[in-house]
Amino acid sequence: MLQVLVCLERPLLDRRKDLMNEVIDFRFRPVGAQSWTRETTFHYLERMQLDPTPSFEHQSVDLMFDEMDEAGIALGVIGVPGPTGIRGLDPVGGDAISELTEKHPTRFLTFGSVEPSDIESAASTIREMGEAGVKGVTIDPSTAQVHRQFHDRALYPLYEEAAKHQMLVTTTQSCLLGPYMEDCRPEYVDRVATDFPNLRIVIQHGGWPYVHEAIGVLYKQPNVYMVPGQYIHYGFPGSNDYIEALRRQCSHQIIFGSVYPNCGSLKDLRSIVSEWGLPEATERRYLRENAASILNL
Repeated sequence: MLQVLVCLERPLLDRRKDLMNEVIDFRFRPVGAQSWTRETTFHYLERMQLDPTPSFEHQSVDLMFDEMDEAGIALGVIGVPGPTGIRGLDPVGGDAISELTEKHPTRFLTFGSVEPSDIESAASTIREMGEAGVKGVTIDPSTAQVHRQFHDRALYPLYEEAAKHQMLVTTTQSCLLGPYMEDCRPEYVDRVATDFPNLRIVIQHGGWPYVHEAIGVLYKQPNVYMVPGQYIHYGFPGSNDYIEALRRQCSHQIIFGSVYPNCGSLKDLRSIVSEWGLPEATERRYLRENAASILNL
């Protein structure tokens, strides 16, 4: 995993100007490096009344790049899950992602991940990632072998290491993680953000269904960001609240993520965003500039 991230760093920085004019997808799981099983993906697509993209249905990397290009997605950010017992999740080793990203080094940025049950080992891994220039790490303690909530003080050495190396911490806060819904309250992120004001935290899945609570955390904490993903794009309860927060109070903290392949057409997502009627500057921030800013691109 470390090798993948280090080799990606240089070409991505070389493309800084291009990236600022194109979409950055902050929640992307490419064909050939899936984390969700096919059955689970089709299950969630059916529940959202969406058809699978042709690239996922045919497991075609070439079609995937065609779809990305058609939607103007220049860069996909891959957040790799650590070992987990969550239902429907099929964790992929670093080798599969390494092979794909080494073939296409300008199209993906991969974050690291840790299994936070062994605190000392996880802290050491984050330290190694930081020293290697890795930009971010996924920490999902509610699905780890030793079950904890995000604000558990036992995890603080991990946040200290990430902050020390100016790494982003991404964590999935939604009812799909768990095993219990109470494990994924956005208020837990608020506590960590308060204790680590220099640590930048990205809430994946937008804290759904605790939408107002998640927006409140962003409004209070300038070091917290959010990727609502499907919960803002497909009419979930609370989607309009995300859109209004993006339009008004939190326009610099809400970031586009397709959640590919658990989405419909990537091109249609651009149309969905356009229909919100956001000011041009706000739409630009949502689709690329907020992500580019926290990734230092």
